[in-house]
Amino acid sequence: MNTPEVPVYRGETARKKRRKYHLIPKTRFTAGATDSIFFVFAGLAASVLTLLIFQQGLQNSWLNLALLFLFWAFTAYLTLPRLHAIFTRIYVPEYFIGRTRTNDGLLGDPINLGFRGTAEQIHEVMTQAGWSRADDITLKSSWGIVKSTLTRKSYPEAPISPLQLFGNIQAFAYQLEVDGNPLKRHHVRFWKSPEGWVLPGGQKVDWIAAATYDTGVGFSFFTLQITHRIDAETDYERDYILDTIQYVAPGTDVQVIEDFSTGYHSRNGGGDNIVTDGNLPIVQLHNQPKHRSVRDDRINLHSASDIARKLPMNLLVGSVMVALWGLVQGVQLLYRLRNPLDIQEMVSSEPTLQQIVDYLGGEKFIETFESFLPYGVVLFVAMLWFLAWRLLKGSSRARLFTLDLLAFAFLVLLFRTYVWGKHLELITILGQMTILVFAMLAYTSDQARRYTEKAKTLKTPWLSKSDLK
Repeated sequence: MNTPEVPVYRGETARKKRRKYHLIPKTRFTAGATDSIFFVFAGLAASVLTLLIFQQGLQNSWLNLALLFLFWAFTAYLTLPRLHAIFTRIYVPEYFIGRTRTNDGLLGDPINLGFRGTAEQIHEVMTQAGWSRADDITLKSSWGIVKSTLTRKSYPEAPISPLQLFGNIQAFAYQLEVDGNPLKRHHVRFWKSPEGWVLPGGQKVDWIAAATYDTGVGFSFFTLQITHRIDAETDYERDYILDTIQYVAPGTDVQVIEDFSTGYHSRNGGGDNIVTDGNLPIVQLHNQPKHRSVRDDRINLHSASDIARKLPMNLLVGSVMVALWGLVQGVQLLYRLRNPLDIQEMVSSEPTLQQIVDYLGGEKFIETFESFLPYGVVLFVAMLWFLAWRLLKGSSRARLFTLDLLAFAFLVLLFRTYVWGKHLELITILGQMTILVFAMLAYTSDQARRYTEKAKTLKTPWLSKSDLK
């Protein structure tokens, strides 16, 4: 009988240098200290803005109702999503756990389908089964949703909210309206499996999908946003998709991995209950597409019309707001300081600024400043417009430099209020501060980072939507 070896710990016990940990883990979207700092700062700025709006609501009785509505809107669509995103990136894993994630980092719909086959095969069989491919969320498609809501007309290709898996939003999605009602619809999202990746247990698939059924609209329990509510019995939607595929393609093979995950009761990112038996059907497609997908997902970054039509909406709106903010600030500054007396009055009203001006030369400095002011304003506005355009073209440097300016401008407003004691007017909160916060949130979003990083890597005026995911 062999004598067992003495157990030996194979780790290093004499390590003197402590391992570094990051408050925001370095994922593919938050790698780098600069982006992490701006990501958190934008969330804090949104929180400050929301509290200021609430404070104004308590002071302006005749505006209480409107300000309370704005307080809800800013809380639901700006502050809570970013705070969720900050905290969930710390404690929610990015690796595959059988659940998708919302853009805010919350756990989303369950993964309940796998596919073996090409994208063209999926497009063909889903189209034959009567499903409509959902449009991407852009300025054009968002306007389509507004029109369909106001006119009560069907929009079969209405966009579906993005969910993330493997750090990417869905490659594409399909939906099927119920009786032409856009509030009720079957829908399924598809993600391409990473190269060489296998499911837990060793099964290999080309595509992973999450299918749920929308029953109507309501408020999210976690962010207070208006969102679609889903049927808790997600297995019914999974089985319905299988039935529609096998109806038009009877030769389709389906292998069911039983107990792929433990059957569970949980909630998705909107707070809806979800129930599943834990089984995962794998669909083997055998259909031969007659032609490749004709949808052109490329983005011509030299075309302004294509930018407005296909770029992520938050980036486009954020860039427009930055450009308008620069223009308004320039015009306002020229109007307020149209003669030396106005400049002197502004300087004398702020003791710290008065000390700086006296150190630089007093009245002589003010005269010199006045002579160069118009040129400086024009240069400032032109610089902001140039940075906004460069960002739309995919410049990461333009994004980070603009974030520097936005953060500095926001801090100046807070400094004037809480250090110099200047009254912060409601128009400033709802105007300038709102633009600054919205732009910072847009420029630090996953979409912005993904867009500029891919553009920098590819170095080409033509980008594919799949490249930006």
